[in-house]
Amino acid sequence: MTRDSEYHFFSHGGLNILLDVPTGAVHVLDEVGARVLPFFARGEAEKVADEFSPEEIPGARRAWEELQELVDKGLLFSPEPHYARPGGGQLKALCLHVAHDCDLRCRYCFAGKGSYGGSRSLMDLATAQGAIDFLFSSQARVYEVDFFGGEPLLNLEVVEKTAAYARERAQGLGKRVNLTLTTNAYSLDAGARARLAALKMDIILSHDGRESVHNANRPCPGGGPSYQEVTGNILELVPQLGEKYYVRGTYTALNPDFVQDIRHWLDLGLERFSMEPVVLPPGGKMALTPEDLPQLREQYWQLAELARETPFTYFHFNLDWQRGQCGARRAAGCGAGVEYGAVSVDGDLYPCHQFVGEKRWRLGDVWSGPTNSALREQFFHLGIENKPVCRECWARYHCGGGCHANAWWINGSLEQPYDLGCQLLKMRTEAAIYLKVRQALGQYCSEGESHGKEEYKKAQ
Repeated sequence: MTRDSEYHFFSHGGLNILLDVPTGAVHVLDEVGARVLPFFARGEAEKVADEFSPEEIPGARRAWEELQELVDKGLLFSPEPHYARPGGGQLKALCLHVAHDCDLRCRYCFAGKGSYGGSRSLMDLATAQGAIDFLFSSQARVYEVDFFGGEPLLNLEVVEKTAAYARERAQGLGKRVNLTLTTNAYSLDAGARARLAALKMDIILSHDGRESVHNANRPCPGGGPSYQEVTGNILELVPQLGEKYYVRGTYTALNPDFVQDIRHWLDLGLERFSMEPVVLPPGGKMALTPEDLPQLREQYWQLAELARETPFTYFHFNLDWQRGQCGARRAAGCGAGVEYGAVSVDGDLYPCHQFVGEKRWRLGDVWSGPTNSALREQFFHLGIENKPVCRECWARYHCGGGCHANAWWINGSLEQPYDLGCQLLKMRTEAAIYLKVRQALGQYCSEGESHGKEEYKKAQ
């Protein structure tokens, strides 16, 4: 591993930001420190004199000493950590495909327009409860269940009974279970809204922003628009949910100005959301390409500045500098195939929701458990340590090696990450770190003197 992989430096908005990759520690450098950093990283003290004028040398020496202090404190060029999976790789989360059917026909859908390449069908209660029993047979302390589809509202009665069953089982075991449902909101009439709100679970609401964008991406089965129905339903439901919701959108090559869609959500009064890049094979008109990256980078910077001006919660900007992610999550990502799995309508187990329906990825079923031990073992060892590209990437502990499903569908390899997705994640992560630094400096400087205060003022 090279020294370059141990740190990441970038400048934006008048701030010079240095990330220590192994620890996640973030430092703000003045201009002199930023110029000294490359020489310090290479141990080239003798070359500093060639870079700075005689008048600047004392400041450069101080910057060198301050960087060395960070190294001595374990906050820069720190040792590479090695993480073990929590609980020995115990299953703790399941995505229940309660419906392999859908009332929309989204044009970028990875799930065969809801059917996952098979017949349109719904999960029965016995299978759903069998999935809960299987999940709760693990020794995890906290369980996660996501009701998914297709469109889970097409099977709302099974969702209700399964949610009650999961909570009852968890209480009896002295454990906790967190429940989530992902819906396109098209069938969220008044009755469904009341029933969903009564379940008191987290709700993910799919919506793509501006009316023209949403209708182009998410038409009804006959090709008609869905925006008005979906938007009205969401606006009726959200006030009943408090903070137990996120609106989730997808941007494609047809709306690379996706910040305008986020502004549209804000105009609607929505304050909790994420916006994800579409993942499609190259060649289609909706597929993102490397040519889109400059504009998308600018969009993430715009989003960070918008977050400074307007109160909202953007899921991927939620960096917790006090606690951070757990070590295994930092190193192994989502845990697909090990800590996380998906259950098809007929009870088959898969590593994640994006592999459902592809028999080569079948792990077993909820009654017999994972019987394909070789496949589970393969996923057990997936992580940044087993992905050569990831080991050299500065953002490795912000993604854990990327999405395994995207890697497979784009590259035909679980070990070769989806490069375009990697580039977008790095853009988003820089924007998130920049925003966090801005917020921290603003708060700290308002309370008194701080190192770098003058540089912060100049950057305003």
